[in-house]
Order: sequence, then structure tokens, then C-alpha cells
Amino acid sequence: MVLAAFIVASSCVTQKRCLKRFPPGTDTVKITIVKDTVILRDTTVYIHLPGEIQVDSIVIPCPPPPAAYIPDTVRAETSLAVAFAWWKYPRIHLQLIQKDTTIEQRLQDAIKEKIHWQGEYEKIRKVVREKYLPGVYKAALWAWIGVILMIIFALVIKFFKPF
Repeated sequence: MVLAAFIVASSCVTQKRCLKRFPPGTDTVKITIVKDTVILRDTTVYIHLPGEIQVDSIVIPCPPPPAAYIPDTVRAETSLAVAFAWWKYPRIHLQLIQKDTTIEQRLQDAIKEKIHWQGEYEKIRKVVREKYLPGVYKAALWAWIGVILMIIFALVIKFFKPF
């Protein structure tokens, strides 16, 4: 009779009933931060050319001009320089004046800097199903182990009688 009471007390409960009594809980938090930036650097380059003056002359072997001859000055000009040339017996003189200039050059392929930073933080608390034994079941298990040990002890005494 006592043995039957221990067997009934140590019986197991189904998993469905255990989950109903001790439901698993879940908690999910997801935070996503995305930062995407494209920076274009200055694509125009300025080159400064300082002004400069060059004067040169060369001797030309020719007879002296008549007294009434007045030589004329030749002038040539571009956006970067001015040149003057004239004849003064016995030489031809040349003066070249370079203008102060800043050249603006636009680059086709600009320096591109791309910063792509993405941070994602995801915290998921997963349900870990632990084998949970309520206190009643633990007590019943130890009681059942005690009953088995008593039965083994009774059998040892019955078959091996001490003197």
C-alpha cells in the first residue's frame, strides 16, 4: 500500500501541462543605426603664375638707316604675355612681359571620400528551456530512491542472513 502511494506521488506531468503552468517568456529589443555620408572635395585647382619681364637684343649687320627713318615697334599680346620688338641701329630688341595669372583648372575625377558606417545592435533574449523540477517532484524522486534502497536492503537481509 505504501509502495503504491509512492508510485502515484512520483508520477510525471506532461510537457504541455508543464508549459501551461510555467510559460516561457521572450523579450526582443532591436535597435538599428545607419549613417551613410558622401563627401565631395573641391574639384577646382588654382595655379598662380607670377609675372616676369625678359629683354633681349641681337646685332644685325646692315648699313645705318637714313637720318629721316623712324623705326616702328611691333607688339604681340596674349592673355598670358605681351611682347614688343623694335629696331634701333645696329640691334633688334625684344621685350617679353609675362602677366600675373591664375589658371583655374577643373578636375574631371574629383577626390571622393565615402564614409559608410553602419552599426546594428540587436539584443534577443532567447528562451532557454531548462529542465525545471518543482520541489514536490524532487521530494517524490528522493522518496522513490529511498523505497528502492529499502527493497534492496530487505532482499539482502532475506537472502544473506547474518549469523
